[in-house]
Amino acid sequence: MLKNYLKIAYRSLLHQKVYAGINLLGLAIGMACCLLIFQYVTFEKSFDTFHQHESTLYRILQGYARNGEALDFSGAYTAQALAPALKEEVPELVAVTRLHADRVMVANAAQPNQVFEEDEVLYADPDFLQMFSFPLLTGDKKHALEPGTALLSRQAAQKYFGQVNPLGEVLEVTGQVSQAYRVVGVFEDVPLHSHLQFELLLSIQDLLNGEDYRNEPEGGWSWNNFSTYVQLQPSAEAVLTEQKMTEVYLNVRSDLLQQQGFTAALHLQPLQDIHLNAAVTGPSDEVIGDSRTVYFFTIIGLITLCIALVNYINLATARALNRAREVGVRKVIGAQRGQLMVQFLCESALTNLTAAVLAVTLAAWLTPLVNQLAQTQLSSSLWMSSGFWPALLLTLLIGTVLAGLYPAFVLSSFKPTAVLKGNVGSFSSPFWLRRGLVVLQFTASIVLVVGTVIIYHQLRYMRSLALGLNLEQVLTVEGPRILPEGTDRATATATFLQQLRSLPAVTQAAASSTLPGQGFNWNGAAIRKVTQDPAQAIRGVATYIDTSFARLYKLTLVAGQGFEDITLSEAEDAPWTVMTNEKTVQSLGFASPEDAVGQVLDIGGYTAQIIGVYQDFRWSSAHGEQQNIVFGPTRQGNHLSLRVTTQDLPETIRQIESVYHQLFPRNVFHYQFVDEAFDQQYTNDVRFARLFSVFAGLAIFIACLGLFGLVAFTSQQRKKEIGIRKILSASVEHVVALLSKDFILLVFIGFIVAIPIAWYSMQLWLDNFVYRIQMGVEVFLLAGAGAGLIALATVSWQAVKAALANPVDSLREE
Repeated sequence: MLKNYLKIAYRSLLHQKVYAGINLLGLAIGMACCLLIFQYVTFEKSFDTFHQHESTLYRILQGYARNGEALDFSGAYTAQALAPALKEEVPELVAVTRLHADRVMVANAAQPNQVFEEDEVLYADPDFLQMFSFPLLTGDKKHALEPGTALLSRQAAQKYFGQVNPLGEVLEVTGQVSQAYRVVGVFEDVPLHSHLQFELLLSIQDLLNGEDYRNEPEGGWSWNNFSTYVQLQPSAEAVLTEQKMTEVYLNVRSDLLQQQGFTAALHLQPLQDIHLNAAVTGPSDEVIGDSRTVYFFTIIGLITLCIALVNYINLATARALNRAREVGVRKVIGAQRGQLMVQFLCESALTNLTAAVLAVTLAAWLTPLVNQLAQTQLSSSLWMSSGFWPALLLTLLIGTVLAGLYPAFVLSSFKPTAVLKGNVGSFSSPFWLRRGLVVLQFTASIVLVVGTVIIYHQLRYMRSLALGLNLEQVLTVEGPRILPEGTDRATATATFLQQLRSLPAVTQAAASSTLPGQGFNWNGAAIRKVTQDPAQAIRGVATYIDTSFARLYKLTLVAGQGFEDITLSEAEDAPWTVMTNEKTVQSLGFASPEDAVGQVLDIGGYTAQIIGVYQDFRWSSAHGEQQNIVFGPTRQGNHLSLRVTTQDLPETIRQIESVYHQLFPRNVFHYQFVDEAFDQQYTNDVRFARLFSVFAGLAIFIACLGLFGLVAFTSQQRKKEIGIRKILSASVEHVVALLSKDFILLVFIGFIVAIPIAWYSMQLWLDNFVYRIQMGVEVFLLAGAGAGLIALATVSWQAVKAALANPVDSLREE
């Protein structure tokens, strides 16, 4: 019996090739979108799930608040002394590790002139390998991460040593610490779905014994430059453990916090929450996602599939009148209603199954394109993905039932005596259902189109905000990591700048400790007037620049003097002198920038005097508020900024590289343009906008595909009426208007319904931005007009075709 049902379903599909093709194409695209989004969502949610102790691993967040404000846990930055204190005093902790990321220069000691740059380096405590599941291929865990030892990934071992066994070999590493390391193990390459990505693993004790941290003030509690991860006992409660950890922290830091007017607490962030929590950053994060993006695309995938299913329902119910006599005949010869429903469900299942095969092929083919747009690394082997088959079967089941059940119910309900007499007028309910479904389709599609327009407007608005500094024609070169023997950083920087300024194409050159768009050296500093109560301190950030930086970037001085008017040697030997921005002046309560000049500040326990104030400028992207910024002077900035002429840039870069290699032969030359690097802060936004627009476009394409099918069917049903009207002198324009007006009205109703839905949805999205556009009427009109024109073109094309048909052909059978 089932075999016969499938045969009948197959023949029915062949008999109606156009409608079957529309259904297959729409369902295949809808399912492919769902599969791609499912794969993306699955990949994003799979981060860090491979660790054996995943459920008991946490990262510590350190939160601060002032004047009764809510604690801000947006940073995973902790002090080096926190981990040993917690391990000693909190029994609920099985293991604790500190992590610190670095970029280093690496050379095989046997081939010292062959230097590699390694961007993915982690310093860690010995507990790291016990906590995280990064298995060693060779080597002994007991002696791993001891001082002076190194662990390599399989890929790094191949890069540094080729086919030679790396165990016992020596690497010369130059970074924050420069020393030789003995290789004691090789670990499997880190999986893509790990938020920690590293090729080289070094002992954190070597970093702490280095010059930067060996003499850190306050016993290692002063600088929050580390991530701290803990493993809890299986029976431990996270909330109670947090309280104990906070007590340990406050026992050491409460006096200083009270002096600065802050309260603080520690919070445990579950390991599986790290990747998708873009609001929290840390010094060791490598791969950061966004839960909001995952949520948005999950909704878009479901909407796209629903639009495709609505197409099937619409066309199936529209064709009900054509199949009424078939149903009547089958009932007369004894077919039961249940049997007819099974037959029509078999047609739906066959259509969905064929569409699913096409969807898998299409999704596999489109995966590289999605990877390029989303900058992700999804696998083209969909069928090998975890959970793929359950997801596909669920999609098939939903598609078969939702798309097939109602049409099957309608068709099987026809009364044979009525339909065989040609009386099917009593079965008009599907007509109203089809209208409602068309409205629903275009409501969803227009919401997505409005969303696309608003996303691009918001992105363009953020990128066009005035920066207050000039990034054009500024090229930046990273200073050397390996200094010439007997040369300190300040001397190397001064020599390099002097030679760069002698190049004809270099008009200005400056040095700084970091660059616009690349963060600060000091985050969360407590800043106050020395005469103020510590409770009135504000949160600020700091970085270091030389005497030429402000002139090169064209910062506007509004009060006092800049570092150009002082000598750095005097500034560094004398009390600390700083520059601030207008926001800092206002936050500290000064009446004007002029009043702030000469005032003395306490910055994180250090005394500093303001010598000048710059007009506010954007150092970071428009995602965050204007910050309280402090500039300190330096002669040792490792980021060199060069303003260059645009004539023959390749030759200019070649000359700069030549100077670099003459001075620092064992280093790798790196350069980039500052404006391009600054714009990389919007990479995730651009990716989101691209993907959103692609899926919105596919959704409206599927909706128009269904609209095309309905217009074609309506034209076929009304061909005799059209023939008579043309014989009675009806014009082509009249016929086109006759066939189009109802459908265009439905699209317009969909637009009206979509406005409040789109407004509310995008309002929620825009609330995540500090600097945001206001949604004007023109945004909705633009989206509605775009969707309307596409729908009008779809309807008109088929309507014109029907209007131009020869009336004799449609009336011949009469």
